[in-house]
Amino acid sequence: MAGPILVVDDDNFFRQLASDILTRRGYRVVMAESAARALEEVGRESFDLVITDLVMPEMDGFGLTAKLRERDPDQEIILITQRTDVKGSAMALSAGVAVVLTKPVDETDLLLATERAMERAQLRRERTQLQTENFEFARYQNLHQRCLEFLSQPDLEWLQERVAAELASVCDAQSAALWITDDRGHLILRAYRGLLDKQFLTDRMSPEGPLGNRLREATPWIARDERSPVLYVPFVTSGEIMGLAQLSDPLGGDFRVEHVRYAKILGDSAAVGVKNGRRIQALQRLGLRDRDTAAYNLSYFTDYASKEIYKARRYGRSFSLLTFSVDNLPMVRMRLGVADAKLAVRGIIKAFSRIVRDSDVIAKASDQEFYLLLPETDFFGAMMFVRRALDAVRAEPEAREVESRLPLALVGGASTFPKDGEDFDELVHRCRRRMDERRASLQRKLMLDTLPFWDEVDLLLGNASSPKLPIEENAEPSRRGKVSDVLFDELQTEIARELMRDPGSRGLLYVGGPEIRADLPIAMGLESAPPDMASRIYLLGRRSDLESHPALTPVFLEGDDRMNRHEFILWLSESAAYALIQRRGLGATWGFHSSDTAVVDGLITRLQAEYDLQPY
Repeated sequence: MAGPILVVDDDNFFRQLASDILTRRGYRVVMAESAARALEEVGRESFDLVITDLVMPEMDGFGLTAKLRERDPDQEIILITQRTDVKGSAMALSAGVAVVLTKPVDETDLLLATERAMERAQLRRERTQLQTENFEFARYQNLHQRCLEFLSQPDLEWLQERVAAELASVCDAQSAALWITDDRGHLILRAYRGLLDKQFLTDRMSPEGPLGNRLREATPWIARDERSPVLYVPFVTSGEIMGLAQLSDPLGGDFRVEHVRYAKILGDSAAVGVKNGRRIQALQRLGLRDRDTAAYNLSYFTDYASKEIYKARRYGRSFSLLTFSVDNLPMVRMRLGVADAKLAVRGIIKAFSRIVRDSDVIAKASDQEFYLLLPETDFFGAMMFVRRALDAVRAEPEAREVESRLPLALVGGASTFPKDGEDFDELVHRCRRRMDERRASLQRKLMLDTLPFWDEVDLLLGNASSPKLPIEENAEPSRRGKVSDVLFDELQTEIARELMRDPGSRGLLYVGGPEIRADLPIAMGLESAPPDMASRIYLLGRRSDLESHPALTPVFLEGDDRMNRHEFILWLSESAAYALIQRRGLGATWGFHSSDTAVVDGLITRLQAEYDLQPY
């Protein structure tokens, strides 16, 4: 369909005449009495042809032609003039006007020139449309090729990175973040790129409430914030939410309609790709499990660990590797038989499986050694997991049944990326060193795991006539004997100073004594502690003049004679382990102190059980 024609002339008679001639031929004509009015009309709509008089007040035909060419270099223009020297002149040609008609204009010449100009405009329009269609076709071909890659790639780690990159590319976004649904239905941050700051991204989201309803619509939407527009792309297939992408910082300053359309196509394919990848991963895991225990084999575990190392390096995350060894399993097999040895191993794996998260991986490295990988877990979290794992094994009926006849001697060690190493072998080596430290520990030598807290205190404190502690050369130092009367107070001051120096470090500190007083060095040293201090600190004893404290939790124990006779400090953190237990006497203070991590951890565990305190 032909576009409109604009007729520009300050002579009303010629305007009306030209309009009538062209209207009779079926053209739609718009009239303007001046160049300024003509430019206003061109600003409102596009014209296939502009017919303009040369001589007009304020701006002549050449001036109008120059303005029109600035807007559209291909604009068709017919110049009308009474001057006979303009047609074919250098001035007309330099202005880009190939057709010049002389007044009075012959109707036949006007119609012929108009038809040719309109044909050229139509050809250009068709060519532009064809180019646009070809470009769109090529764009859609490229999009569908990318979608095929999403559907054909079973590796979820690769898919997550690729989806974020491709969405950012087709939507001209400088930044992208991607959340994928885990086994429990939570959206977990899996990838991000560009100008985003990780600390402003949510690691975990729940697809419930208004967000879940918006996601289930399966349609991308644009939100506005103070910094930039944000395009959200839900991944939904068969009504199941598989993920969510966030695109921001568009190169053009805003997202266009086609960006939303492209994001919808890629998002739908990504949803199917993620679902397929999870199914294949589940099948792979099923085939890579040990037949007796359902734990993964070492091949799968090392591959998973290498991917976790890559992600941790790229996104600045941490994870922990744990190793456990059933040291007495060969003895169990020899004395009780193969069946009981398998029963014990199954019980241990069952115990571990009860306390791990969906993202954690358990592997059987050998008959008596197991590996666990805990994503996004720091060293303190790993130490707490070792404690929970050992407690879970003691409570597991199958393992307990074998343990009642012959000790299993289960020992665990932990290491954290990148604190303890940056490759798998380094982390395993560090775990084994820590297991050796636990094997040489007083905790194992004296079999303290079975004793209540105060029985353990009495055994470790002893007295002047007690036998020497069985400490090996490669074990962490421990000693008992007379200690300085001021050691208890000085240690509180130093620990308070260390906690204030690094308030973000996680840990547990228990300070016990006859009374909970406001003048205790630990209470005074932490008076100005920040509200977000990560360590948990408890004071145990009789109520005195300290009712509350911003950084401490008082635990009032009235009428406990054992607490009245003893003072202790138990400190376990990511970077330190220390225990001091002392009993004041006439003229001397008798104490036990140790930096043996296993002993400190064991004392804290028994103390928590004795007074029903939170594990962490």
